[in-house]
Amino acid sequence: MCESSVFIEQERRRELLMEEVVHVEVDGEDITLTGILGERREIKGRIKEVNLMKHTIVIENR
Repeated sequence: MCESSVFIEQERRRELLMEEVVHVEVDGEDITLTGILGERREIKGRIKEVNLMKHTIVIENR
């Protein structure tokens, strides 16, 4: 499967925000995450890192 875990980074600390994310939509600073079962989460920030080998996405909180 191709799900990813999304982490939020604040002051150089990373915290798990959501697991099994299958879709990420970015509109300026608005980021919408959608999970494998259709659950959605919205956050403001910017994508700092995407690691396809580790299936991780890091969002920098603003």
